[in-house]
Amino acid sequence: MTTSSATPKSHHEAQVFFDRIAEDYKKRSETKVYTVSSLSFRRRQDIISDLLRNTPKGGTLLDYGMGPAVFGPPAVEHGLKYVGIDISPVMVQMAKDMNLPNAEYHIGDLELLKNFRNKADTVLLIGLIDYLEDPEEGLRQLARCVKPGGRLIVSFRNHRSVPRFLRNASKAVWGALRSNKKNVTAFEAPVLENSFVPQRDFIPLLKEEGFASFDVRYLDCSPVFFKLPLPKPIWHVWKKADEILSCPALSFMCASGGLMAYNKK
Repeated sequence: MTTSSATPKSHHEAQVFFDRIAEDYKKRSETKVYTVSSLSFRRRQDIISDLLRNTPKGGTLLDYGMGPAVFGPPAVEHGLKYVGIDISPVMVQMAKDMNLPNAEYHIGDLELLKNFRNKADTVLLIGLIDYLEDPEEGLRQLARCVKPGGRLIVSFRNHRSVPRFLRNASKAVWGALRSNKKNVTAFEAPVLENSFVPQRDFIPLLKEEGFASFDVRYLDCSPVFFKLPLPKPIWHVWKKADEILSCPALSFMCASGGLMAYNKK
């Protein structure tokens, strides 16, 4: 896919990056490796899968930036129509290869969203708003795809967290020192990594779009942010600890979060 005048440079860089790491991304999302990164994936997937079950059976789930359709299987198991959009052709092909029933896929960016205005019972934006050139505009467009009475679920990097500060500081030092730029992780790649405070960056905007009720949850309560390998028993203990420790009171130690907003129009 070539960059067009309608595709921001940062989005093109994200597409190239996710094409390159698609296989590794899929392994982590399916917990086929046991690392701090795959633990984060599993925690996020558990939280989001729990939230998407609020979608009435027979409804439509629009997953923007779907990757390899991580949430496709739980969606169709819950009796939902699954619609996935991703900028990465490699990710979209991985999703198609699952042969999920009642599912459709589209390669594209934000310009596709005009086709889905007021058509989704639930919209997912998972692991993606961090990479958008204009997160506010992207969030508005996605919010407008939600039907009256529907919901939007977005994951985000937590701006007010110790792990974010440590990651950014380490990334700056790493970028200045390394000589071999393979860009095999988001830590190394020249992609945007925005971070957010939901009460400041999401909720006022979503209220303007007709949303009136919000549920914020946190995860990744740890200062470790590298793909550190973990023995399987330690991985499971760490996951259980994160389920207990990731709470609003300790949100300053949580690298990530998820927000569900209800549209009350």
